[in-house]
Amino acid sequence: MNFLQLIEQLTTRIGQHQLPLNATSHNVRTLVDSSALHYELAAGIVCAIYEHNSCCRLTDPVAAQPTFEALGPIRAGLLGSNRTDVDIYRFMEELCAAVAKIFDTHPVAAIAANAPEVVAQRRGELVRLDAVRRRMKSLA
Repeated sequence: MNFLQLIEQLTTRIGQHQLPLNATSHNVRTLVDSSALHYELAAGIVCAIYEHNSCCRLTDPVAAQPTFEALGPIRAGLLGSNRTDVDIYRFMEELCAAVAKIFDTHPVAAIAANAPEVVAQRRGELVRLDAVRRRMKSLA
């Protein structure tokens, strides 16, 4: 499979609104259309996959290992950020799952193997809502 075929399959699997392609593009920098829901993230992911697979053209071959090596640090950075919202999280998880299905591998194991130290640094934070609910009831 080549790079362009991978990106086209990703667009089909996760949706045109998440990863719209510019049909007239002949380079990786303009491949993702600016109408993408999370344009900067989508464009960064596409460029990272391209670079990690050592592509020089959109028709160069891609492999699972370099593709997951590209996704690992990006995913870990999103998981560790306080600014990541649920939509970006879902986009990243859906994209990773789609890549795993395309390459027929398990996504979490493949991605975590490429960025274990970053994923292990931060854990989810439990936010207690009891006090907020009590305060809301008292205002009602």
